[in-house]
Amino acid sequence: MDFINKIEKTISDFDVFISFIESEKPHLSFKRGELGKKDSFKLNQMLYHRKDVDKPNFTQYQYPVIHFMFFLAIHGDLYVKAYEKGRAVLIETSALKEFKSLNIYERYIYLLQTYWTKYDFETRFGGSYFIDYFYKFFTILLKSKKPRWFIEESGFNIYYINSRDPDFFYKMNFFGFGDYKINHDEDVFPKNSIIDFFINDFGIYCSRFLIKDAFPVWNNKYKEDFFRQKRRKNIFQNKKNPFDIFKDFFPGDKVKKTITYTDEFDRTGAYTFKVSLHSGLWRKIRISHYHYLYDLHMAIQEAFGFDNDHLYAFYIGGNRKTGKSIYCPEVEEQEGMNSEEATIEELKLFKGQKLFYLFDFGDMWWFDIKLLSIDKGSPMPPTPIIIDSQGESPDQYHDWG
Repeated sequence: MDFINKIEKTISDFDVFISFIESEKPHLSFKRGELGKKDSFKLNQMLYHRKDVDKPNFTQYQYPVIHFMFFLAIHGDLYVKAYEKGRAVLIETSALKEFKSLNIYERYIYLLQTYWTKYDFETRFGGSYFIDYFYKFFTILLKSKKPRWFIEESGFNIYYINSRDPDFFYKMNFFGFGDYKINHDEDVFPKNSIIDFFINDFGIYCSRFLIKDAFPVWNNKYKEDFFRQKRRKNIFQNKKNPFDIFKDFFPGDKVKKTITYTDEFDRTGAYTFKVSLHSGLWRKIRISHYHYLYDLHMAIQEAFGFDNDHLYAFYIGGNRKTGKSIYCPEVEEQEGMNSEEATIEELKLFKGQKLFYLFDFGDMWWFDIKLLSIDKGSPMPPTPIIIDSQGESPDQYHDWG
């Protein structure tokens, strides 16, 4: 199989992404911390996997491949979000230099491994059900004897994937697994969704690897229970570093090196957040890097005179739909860390970043939060403190009696 031909467009586009960040030094939006419309449009025109648009009317989130490469760059530790000269930007890490020194096969594996081991599958697809669903999905692919359109032929329910992650098949196409067919029918919902996928010979090869070798390191906490139910108990007995598995993706010795990176950025200090219900009603709260999101939640409750009697959630890097959700411990079957486990430092926030806090899933109290500063020179407060305020706190139970 001609592996180079299958992966060169993937690496070429990612190299274009890196070059664009280096040459343009784009500013990020404060709300989502992403590329703006003009930069997304300009970058899109340079890509092989481009979106067919003629005006800069779309956000980064609406360009599937750009949004995915941005994810790979951040979660692959090649860049961090930072604040310079009053604007949010991407700062390269020492890992990027290592990435550039890898050969094309090693770079491809690093990106594939980053997706498979870092993407938040649990939140996006719904925990244990997704494992069973995707196990069946990749089993169908690996049993393919030849390249083919497989959704229509197999009767596979594509609606579930489209409803959970509309960009999934764009990602498969980005990695060279095959091509997709888009619905252009004006009368069919959802318009412009993917309705079929053509699996090529490389995609069949990849599916076999992902289902037979890579599942032990897939980012999902339910995977061990799933395989025990299938009586495949030994699959997790000798757990390996993900690279020890992914380096054998290509035959021979094409992959020898990967990135060995530890976070080089100091995120300690006193964090000052401005928490707002609207422009005339806000509180400024100072908190230390070692505190948890739970501590920030309690400080907000105190600052606005609420009773802490309902569930809550924080959304990082976007709103309820686009951001990473971190819930209170009382929310059952949530994925990832809860608010009593996630420290402020671990969130990797940058000065100027916005996040959202939702209190009471019934009455829906939405708070905008902006990180005003990270001060390393002042003493860190042992408990969160309210340092400034404006506006009278609302009545939490304004609809009662």
